[in-house]
Amino acid sequence: MDIDSYNSLKNQIDEAQNTITYIYTKYVGDPYMTAKVHNYITNQLPVILENIRETHEQNQTRIEELTNDQDAFIQSFLNNNQYFYISSTEKFFCYDGTHYHCISEDDLLYTVLSSISRDRERNLMPWKKSTKRNVMKRIKENNLLKSIPESETIQNVIDSLCPAIFNTRAETKYFLTILGDNIFRKNNNIIHFIHVNSKHFIRELNNMCQIVIGSNLSQTMKHKYHEHNYSDCRIVRINETIKSEYIWKPIVNQFVLDIICVACHYSNRYGSSDDYVIKSSNDNVLFQTAFYLKELEPIDLVNSFIQEYLELSQPGRPNNTICIDGQLSNMRTPYISWKNIQYLWKQFLDSKNIPNVLFLQNLKTLLISNLKDYYVEEHDAFVGVCSKYLPEIQKFLQFWNETIIEDDSEMDFEIDEIIILLRNWCISKNEPICNLNDKQILDLISHFFPNVEIERDKFISRIKCSLWDKELDIQLALENLKHSLQNNTMMPISRTLSPSSSQNISIYDAYYFYCKYHSSLNHNNTVSNQIVSKSYFEKYIFENLSNYVVDSKFLSVEWFKL
Repeated sequence: MDIDSYNSLKNQIDEAQNTITYIYTKYVGDPYMTAKVHNYITNQLPVILENIRETHEQNQTRIEELTNDQDAFIQSFLNNNQYFYISSTEKFFCYDGTHYHCISEDDLLYTVLSSISRDRERNLMPWKKSTKRNVMKRIKENNLLKSIPESETIQNVIDSLCPAIFNTRAETKYFLTILGDNIFRKNNNIIHFIHVNSKHFIRELNNMCQIVIGSNLSQTMKHKYHEHNYSDCRIVRINETIKSEYIWKPIVNQFVLDIICVACHYSNRYGSSDDYVIKSSNDNVLFQTAFYLKELEPIDLVNSFIQEYLELSQPGRPNNTICIDGQLSNMRTPYISWKNIQYLWKQFLDSKNIPNVLFLQNLKTLLISNLKDYYVEEHDAFVGVCSKYLPEIQKFLQFWNETIIEDDSEMDFEIDEIIILLRNWCISKNEPICNLNDKQILDLISHFFPNVEIERDKFISRIKCSLWDKELDIQLALENLKHSLQNNTMMPISRTLSPSSSQNISIYDAYYFYCKYHSSLNHNNTVSNQIVSKSYFEKYIFENLSNYVVDSKFLSVEWFKL
């Protein structure tokens, strides 16, 4: 016993002796009380103290047993049930080894209390509330963002995104690591350019992330260039399918928690998205794409454009008289106008999956500096410069200028119809077919004819084509249908029995008649031999014959009795 403990014990003994002396002194003239004090101190007190000691030891043993049982239960419960918590949103989550799910606190408490009650091996009922409290405390220490998903979860996430949204698994992992970096607020100076088509997908993913964990995952993702340093810029490739909500919406709804957890896991595992590409992706194409702008200067980008998209004639080439914007001039040919250069520049950027990272005036200045022997200011054109992409563009522009008229009275043309008209126009002129796809044609229309309305990348509104009067075709077919019904000479249609003159005719049958009627005419007319879509036909009926439409499905008897 050390000196401090000895002194403390001596003080307690002295205090007890003084108390006993005081009690005896107090009752010194009272034999009854003196006898009672003596009996209590010598006989009862030792027994009471021994009982207290034994009870204390038993309680300590029981507490130790319950503590061990409680610890064993908590350990077993948390090993068999993976629960996590996010303090910023006060949400609980469970993981079944395949998917992560949100779980309400009430449901979690019910599960914990039920497990305590069902545990026959350990009788924790006396400590039920304490055990519940400790389990919840331990769960709240499990951060969802630090969980390690199983391989099955990781593969499910990658398979959901690739190839539906990304072309390769490496691109998918790169994207996920970027999301994780943003959640952990790593490398916020980096700018990740991703196509504007992904805007709604990224926004929805970010909104869900804010709701679930209270964090952003898109702060480094940009769709437009705002004078960022090229060294901080990265390119993220994404498929065009991302513009369709039917593709990405089910993925976000079903896998958003899995995506968030896998993204955080990848960010922790690889360190950062840049480190993933450099050290772990083993994908040279991804490396070249992601870091395309990192080591570039604006002049380097312009030089790449010149090398890939422009062909230069010798400056000493003989001059010819050419027409630019309606004016004759004696210059070397061929030439490219500044407006055409802008379109080619856009195509060049699209091919690299990068936004417009150079303002047009800066682009023009750099091009003129590099091609000063070719630029003619008075015509705003580069003369003696051509492009392998230009003949197709010029052919389409010629087709458009010769055949297309803006007309507010017209409804719309589908892009597929424009492609067929362009093809037939080329055939009628004995020229090679113009091999432009729908995206290229839409880009051309948007660039050269910005006033033309384009809806859903499919419908081109308020234009008329001299090669094909869609409304006139429908009118002729309907007049022939009316005549056939009036004379009971209607050609066979899709119904088993053709309607008599006393019955309404369905719009479907009217469209079927239109198709049959039109197909039987002008087989040799390759320019205009097209059939309007069913939706266009129905729209024409509703807008022009609305007084005769019954139940949105039929043309009434009154129409063909006129």
